[in-house]
Amino acid sequence: MRGRLFGTDGIRGVALRPPLDAATVTALGAALAAHLAEAGRPVRILLAGDTRSSTPVLAEWLGGAFAASGGEVVWAGVLPTPAVSQLVRDAGSFGAGVVVSASHNPAADNGIKLVSERGTKWAESDERRLEQRLRAVAKPPRPRKLGHADTKLGERYLVLLQQTLPPRPLAGMSIVIDAANGAASPVAERFFRSLGAEIEMICAAPDGTNINAGCGSLHPGKLAHRVAAAGADAGVALDGDADRAVLVTAAGRVLSGDDVLLVWGRALAAAGRLPGGVIVATVMSNLGLEVALRRESIRLVRCPVGDREVWDAMEREGAALGGEQSGHVICAHHAVTGDGLLTAAHVLAVVRESGPLETLADLERFPQVLRNVRVAHRVPLAEVPPLAEAIAGVERRLAGGGRVLVRYSGTEPLLRIMVEAATDEQAHATAEELIAAAKQHLGEA
Repeated sequence: MRGRLFGTDGIRGVALRPPLDAATVTALGAALAAHLAEAGRPVRILLAGDTRSSTPVLAEWLGGAFAASGGEVVWAGVLPTPAVSQLVRDAGSFGAGVVVSASHNPAADNGIKLVSERGTKWAESDERRLEQRLRAVAKPPRPRKLGHADTKLGERYLVLLQQTLPPRPLAGMSIVIDAANGAASPVAERFFRSLGAEIEMICAAPDGTNINAGCGSLHPGKLAHRVAAAGADAGVALDGDADRAVLVTAAGRVLSGDDVLLVWGRALAAAGRLPGGVIVATVMSNLGLEVALRRESIRLVRCPVGDREVWDAMEREGAALGGEQSGHVICAHHAVTGDGLLTAAHVLAVVRESGPLETLADLERFPQVLRNVRVAHRVPLAEVPPLAEAIAGVERRLAGGGRVLVRYSGTEPLLRIMVEAATDEQAHATAEELIAAAKQHLGEA
């Protein structure tokens, strides 16, 4: 293994190729058992995955090596990532949770996500220590067979979700659910029907190769068309591991996580359940959200991109609500990570009580332009005074009527430029100005 193994959301890559090859994944299983033992945590994991054809193979490599190293594996089969978080917290007897999933990526990819004994994403410090231990594994043991999945765990997960809501909070509502042919396919319909809703499922027939294929939270067009055609009250698009939810109004308008934060945040504030009057969002959330929340006397705290960054900021601020534009939203009253089923159910319960989603989702977005510039040199921006001054000059000119974010990609030789302004023309013109400055001072690759 060379370089970093864990990225911003666990390990991810092309399935069955490094770093998701047999040698690395079995070594990871052995290293995880040793890590938990050294940390004094139960050498016991809850293991689940999504619907990719490669998932059972990767799960058996990791889980089998963990078991052969003296650990206990509870194999849950196909379950959403947030289900593992909820179940680990509920049981209190696991040292960790492990999810084999590449979330919203195409079927050829896969990944491994680690969940702490508290249900949160693993701390980066723990990931680094695990990487070091993995490098020291000389020869991992031969993996054992996992056996049959415990299907009762999926039922327990639905009970835990139901307990966060009053009885039948969606009674009389008609909802279309796009399960992205992913991990929520076996449970989504039962869950929403148990809340009293009439449900139509689409993209809920996984075959190992169709997860996220033209459907789900990244491709909500099919759902939007079906909601409008069916005259449904709303639609919900999940992603492959169901930690995101993208909502669609009755008119077929696709909403983002910013809309969810506004609708749910208002409802929590009105109920006196928004401690500190604060909501957390990432640097990518639209300035319109900040303006709308300010009118409600709610403060928006921004953090770097990533659901782990959102949760860390929520803990620092004592916030009950935070999330990303992607639809990954966390409500600390009920969970410690994003859960698409939970988010959709709670927001739609607000809709049933307060009015149509089309009306409640009244966020006025500032025009936003996102551009990537392939650069020759990734020099820290502060060390390029002419470019830093160009960015500062734009910020002074916008003077609260817009926003600029310039940052390097974490994985590619790209400079990412985001501009929000009062008009579309101003946003595009400003972005082009910064692109020209970047090419001049960093060189164009």
